[in-house]
Amino acid sequence: MDWLKNIILAFQLGSGDTEMETLKKLEEINKPDTRNTHFVIINHETGEKRSLSLEDFYKTVELIKLHERVPDNVRSQFNVARNLAIYTWFCYAFHQISELKAYSTLEMALRIKFDKGKVGLKKLLIEAVESGLIKDRGFRNVKNSLKNPNSTEYVQRLPELMPRFRNELAHGSTMLNNSAFFNLQICADFINQLFI
Repeated sequence: MDWLKNIILAFQLGSGDTEMETLKKLEEINKPDTRNTHFVIINHETGEKRSLSLEDFYKTVELIKLHERVPDNVRSQFNVARNLAIYTWFCYAFHQISELKAYSTLEMALRIKFDKGKVGLKKLLIEAVESGLIKDRGFRNVKNSLKNPNSTEYVQRLPELMPRFRNELAHGSTMLNNSAFFNLQICADFINQLFI
């Protein structure tokens, strides 16, 4: 995921307007969504720039996986979210669908782990954090956990934030950003900690 650290956005849709999604023409199905062509990767050592590629997307998603102890049905559903993330190359709006699938898979994993039926995502997240299963050190994006391996400063915020993000996606929104890779990683790190 090194390219994610070095990405620069050169994205301009005009005067703050958003594009209306349209059905891609059949002859354009295998072409990248033009919104992806506005991103470049800069090598900070050499200053060299290059465009993103489908290979960048694939290699990134390939690194975001659930370990073997996670139940097969959870891993299967998470792979749907991973595939959707790769297909954002062709359809930028799939970012949010990939994220929503990742959140629903996280909720599925929590229900399995705690053998809970109709309990909301927020309550399940609170139970996971309060049980001590989830620690800051289990998240690749949290750097301060090296100083204190038992820190839960980051994870204490997740029961409030994750349901809010999931609900915004699930209940209709025009939100559109390229956050599928980051959210896949967070959901994978959370699920992997549940089944250590």
